[in-house]
Amino acid sequence: MAIDYVRVKRKILVGKVPGYKYLARIYRGQDIKMDQIAKEISASTTIAYPDVLASLKALEITISDHVLNGSAVKFNYLGSFIPGIKAEAKDTLEEVDSHSIKRAKCRFLPSVAFKNDLQKTYYRQVDLEVTGYQPNKKE
Repeated sequence: MAIDYVRVKRKILVGKVPGYKYLARIYRGQDIKMDQIAKEISASTTIAYPDVLASLKALEITISDHVLNGSAVKFNYLGSFIPGIKAEAKDTLEEVDSHSIKRAKCRFLPSVAFKNDLQKTYYRQVDLEVTGYQPNKKE
């Protein structure tokens, strides 16, 4: 497996020497939808496509229900979906109520095994004509 990237030119405003710099940016390609994942799982197992699709949809709903109820959902290999809130600080305890909460959020934290696999992945330059793309020239 490899992560594709492109080279781009960006204006960097921070650091000792701000200005235009070149850096690698991920090239994500097509998003993978649940339908595609269900087809792949069905093809690699003995489970029928409709059953896989129903299970994935049930998983999606169950994870969101638990996170919306304030529980973290932890997977062994994948990692954890952890709910949180952003709240406004108040001067006194009495001022803190549900109105001081600005928004809810959900963080994903990869497991140690998944992080280790991410560290071992390969990177492959994609040859694309995109804005900011810098051709590989020998100088």
